[in-house]
Amino acid sequence: MLVVIGLSNAGACLAQSHKELRFDTSKIAILTFVQKYGYPFDRSYKPATLTHEDLANIDSLFLACVADYNKPFDKNRSHWRIELNKRTYRKQLIAVTNKKGEKEVWVNCFCDTWGDDRWKTEMLLVDDGGNCYFNFKINLATKQYYELLVNGLA
Repeated sequence: MLVVIGLSNAGACLAQSHKELRFDTSKIAILTFVQKYGYPFDRSYKPATLTHEDLANIDSLFLACVADYNKPFDKNRSHWRIELNKRTYRKQLIAVTNKKGEKEVWVNCFCDTWGDDRWKTEMLLVDDGGNCYFNFKINLATKQYYELLVNGLA
């Protein structure tokens, strides 16, 4: 099941807060955290913007997270692996600042957009779908990733 959460004025905020940031918009969407929804972070978090250095760190931690996830899957269970070389994953990034003032990012990854560009402006949440859909969080201050969730199969 596909669920798309509208972010109301997020497009306007996004355009202003990330206008100097250059990235591949065919593969990455940076969405603004809307506190009233309280997801994917609770309401104590504040919206933040990303820098080129943040994007590089996110990319590096993305690769580390996927590599760590894939480690336990031998050839008999390889269908559970996240195959970055076989699929084109798109990413949604939502950046926030936590109570300690540290920047954190929710990274939402998917290999199917259902033939729609709404993923560029609206949070995409999918039930099931297996390893085509996964998300996790990154603390950019500590360079740690956490809460990896890979979808199951229906």
